[in-house]
Amino acid sequence: MYRLPIVLLCLIGVSLNAAQTQLQIAVVANKGPRVDYAQALLEGELQQSGQFALVEREKVAATIEELSFQQSGVTDQSNAVAIGQHLNVHKIFYAQTHRVGGKLALTVQIVDVETNQVQRTISENLGTTQQQIAAGVSRLARQLITAAALFAPAEMVAIPAGRFKMGSEIGLPDEKPVHLVALSAYEIDRYEVTRLAYESYLVAEGRKKKADLRHPQLPVVNVSWNDADAYCRSRGARLPTEAEWEYAARGPIGGTYPWGDTPPNPALARFGGQERKPLKIGSLPRGASPFGVHELAGNVAEWVWDWWQPGYYEHSPPKDPQGPADGDYRVARGGSWNQPPDELRTSARLYHNPYKGAGHIGFRCAKSAGF
Repeated sequence: MYRLPIVLLCLIGVSLNAAQTQLQIAVVANKGPRVDYAQALLEGELQQSGQFALVEREKVAATIEELSFQQSGVTDQSNAVAIGQHLNVHKIFYAQTHRVGGKLALTVQIVDVETNQVQRTISENLGTTQQQIAAGVSRLARQLITAAALFAPAEMVAIPAGRFKMGSEIGLPDEKPVHLVALSAYEIDRYEVTRLAYESYLVAEGRKKKADLRHPQLPVVNVSWNDADAYCRSRGARLPTEAEWEYAARGPIGGTYPWGDTPPNPALARFGGQERKPLKIGSLPRGASPFGVHELAGNVAEWVWDWWQPGYYEHSPPKDPQGPADGDYRVARGGSWNQPPDELRTSARLYHNPYKGAGHIGFRCAKSAGF
């Protein structure tokens, strides 16, 4: 017996909350076998992930009605794009069930509304029983969550060109001498790179078959400098230079910590072994820097571009320094959840083997303005 296909259409736009870039989605289902059950499962999985904010079904239904797609349906890709443009969203998850050997299967195409290009196609078998359908929808939702992390742009903060005093006369010898540095304009991630973003990258690169979606909004750790560099390059970005990192942390005035000169406390940063793990990104907005960059002190230390050399500041160039030409260790900045308050200072310099990650080191990306 012929049955109408299930069609699921996930419309995506970008909205911001306090801690991350979320994707707005709407799930639309045509009449078909087990459609209400499948739709409820998919919406529940996506909402629980924390990566999506669901658009109201009534709004999507009104748009379909306004565009007169009730008769022609929303099974055509061009119709899906028209709906996406009408709702002012960036991407569409266009999905349809079909029968394979008497069993249901679900295929989802991620369509870019601006270019009308299919960016990715994902398929999952749903089986026939309620339990099999639930498992199939769950597997597909996991892949959608991973794909969404790749297509959601990381929020970056524009840092204008400026000058500041880098280093500290009261710090360790490798923080001296204090020297004036001029920087060209650049952008830097507002938040540390998350586990979800990095896991999604590993899947896209073929280095893992399935993303680990546990604790998705914690900063990723145990990543070598080389792998952090490769991740940033995959985004068309790079690791920030040590000077860029310090300027983003202290601003032109030059506070001891990103928030000023007040000593660290639990409302400003995760440090000193308060807990044996970092916080989710964006958890302590009071600790943000003058430019609005979060977690630059504590939580996890962060890889930067430069090789570490203790006497580099004595001959560092005055404009856009890139660090020594070579070395044995790369610099990590900011201190972490297990380090004392003194290592959270904006001028404090840590260093680590670039070929090994560590449980207290993460990273964020940067790029020169205009790139």
